[in-house]
Amino acid sequence: MQIEYVDRSHSNCVKYDAIKAKYGDDVLPAWIADMDVKVCPNMLEAFRKRVEHAVFGYTFRPSEYYEAIARWYEKRHGFSVEKSWIVDGPGVMPMMALFINVLTEPGDEIVIQPPVYPPFFNVIRRNKRRIVENRLKRVNDRYVMDLEDLEAALSRRKIKLIILSNPHNPVGRAWTYEELKELSQLCARYGTVIISDEIHADIVYEPFRFTTILKAGLENVIVLSSAGKSFNVPGLTNGYGIVPNEKLRKLYNEALEAFELTTPNIFGALALQVAYTECEEWLRALLQKLRQNRDFAYSFIKQNMPLIEVPLPEATFLMWLDCSNLGLENPQKFFLEKAKVYLNNGADFGEPKGVRLNFACCPDNLKKILESLKRAYDLLTRFGRDFEC
Repeated sequence: MQIEYVDRSHSNCVKYDAIKAKYGDDVLPAWIADMDVKVCPNMLEAFRKRVEHAVFGYTFRPSEYYEAIARWYEKRHGFSVEKSWIVDGPGVMPMMALFINVLTEPGDEIVIQPPVYPPFFNVIRRNKRRIVENRLKRVNDRYVMDLEDLEAALSRRKIKLIILSNPHNPVGRAWTYEELKELSQLCARYGTVIISDEIHADIVYEPFRFTTILKAGLENVIVLSSAGKSFNVPGLTNGYGIVPNEKLRKLYNEALEAFELTTPNIFGALALQVAYTECEEWLRALLQKLRQNRDFAYSFIKQNMPLIEVPLPEATFLMWLDCSNLGLENPQKFFLEKAKVYLNNGADFGEPKGVRLNFACCPDNLKKILESLKRAYDLLTRFGRDFEC
């Protein structure tokens, strides 16, 4: 099955149109985490049939929807999910906000592991909770969890929640079973619930494997996911959770009903069901394309911009560029002004010396982006801070 790249200009697209409107048509956007590919043809056909029906009234998620999720986790991830564990929601981050509100109180502390997905910071602060940072460590060009630091925090405080990015955005780690088991046991010892954001679970590159936190333990874990990233439908708001603990599930469902969030988006629910039942071949083809882009970007940066430290992504279509060695106060601002490339600002991830690159674009565009970064890099390393100014 072929993967088709598409020009997304003039489609009210956040990645391109919003950035070009703000910074100019000559800027190359390489930031927000969606892809420049058409969705699976089987999904498009399902959408066409639904559109031709020409009625878009209230809908519900049928039993086949939940069966699709359970089968997907069994087949793709080797874990048997009971359908009764699955909870509904409008998306991963709104669902996370609901769990934060039912499991903690204002002023409570919640652990995150920077550099990490910016909405993790936002959802904690905007709900009047406090952030405890358990920063990742870099060991031999690979990021790992600092579980000694985490245990020190858990032992000193009454921390009810930790939010895990699995696979990790932005550093691209596909956490191993051993890492997750140690994390799960540690959190269970201190009564801390793990919310595992597994939205990137299906974008993992051989020889690495995705491991759901569910394999490490059931009682103190919550999984949140959607088809949004893997099948490029994040604009069709829909999500699901897997919550083995009945008490946690009940608290969440009561909150979902209290906020009148039980009615799904017709196309969001349809997209997930079709993705998990008819689009696996498309996903395999997509992973091949993404791997080619990943390998090209990684090699290009290592060879041409050696002062930028970049871990090889084991998962996701995102690449973390540690620019600490460049001596820049704001690498994102520098590359925007000097390379005309718009990257995600590392400060939003809790690490101001980094930037995040999205490589899920057509190879020609990726080459232009990387060559533009190199030109700015070359001038910086030749002329130093005089060029930065």
